[in-house]
Amino acid sequence: MQMLIQSCTQKSMLFSKVLLSSAKNSFCNNRLVSAASKLQRASYITSEYRTYRRSSTVSGDASRSFPSGDANLHPDPRSYEVVVAATHDMGIGKDGKLPWRLPSDLNFFKKLTLTTSNPGKKNAVVMGRKTWESIPLRYRPLPGRLNVVLTRSGSSDITAAENVVVCGSIPSALELLAEAPYSFSIERVFIIGGGQILRETINAPGCDAIHITEIETSIKCDTFIPAVDSSLFQLWYSSLPLVENNIRYSFVTYVRVKNSEK
Repeated sequence: MQMLIQSCTQKSMLFSKVLLSSAKNSFCNNRLVSAASKLQRASYITSEYRTYRRSSTVSGDASRSFPSGDANLHPDPRSYEVVVAATHDMGIGKDGKLPWRLPSDLNFFKKLTLTTSNPGKKNAVVMGRKTWESIPLRYRPLPGRLNVVLTRSGSSDITAAENVVVCGSIPSALELLAEAPYSFSIERVFIIGGGQILRETINAPGCDAIHITEIETSIKCDTFIPAVDSSLFQLWYSSLPLVENNIRYSFVTYVRVKNSEK
């Protein structure tokens, strides 16, 4: 009888452990679901987009920078992603400034462009000289990222800044980032402005994805960029609408259609 009681007790304890383990897993899963629903923005987009790139034929994987065969061949230019906030008619600025104040959008931009899957790497942000100068001095250069400034002047005040490189054009910047040491140290490349650079890059062949903060509220702008070409890009993610400072907007990501060429 004592052995029977001991056996039953052991089984009861084992069953309790199973229940506790199950409850713990359920609790963790619920927390993960809750966290995922709260994080819709940069964290979700970054991790899911990384998975998308691994499982698709979207061009621009870092491996494009390492050609096989003849070691003397120049590596292909790096592909990139565009990050921009725009109105329905693709207005992005007025009088050289952003005509809105959206702290959540700035946080989204920061997290998206800072996040890497490899802690030993960082991302690059490519911008024109005017965009560089529009960044407040205390935030310039943007920390934790390689700042690539496009200018033909070779301004000494830019080149003297730490963690900054200067290039004369978009093609030269993408070629530079495809070469060592940047081919090894830079994980993702983001084009962030200004207007002329975005007009040249938003639907270009090297663009893998476009992250747009779509502003639904009518706001006057004097600087515009082309709309996303629906024959080249497909809607991949859209957050629920948000309202901040009386401005309604959403975070939206478009990815290049597989095997699309232009």
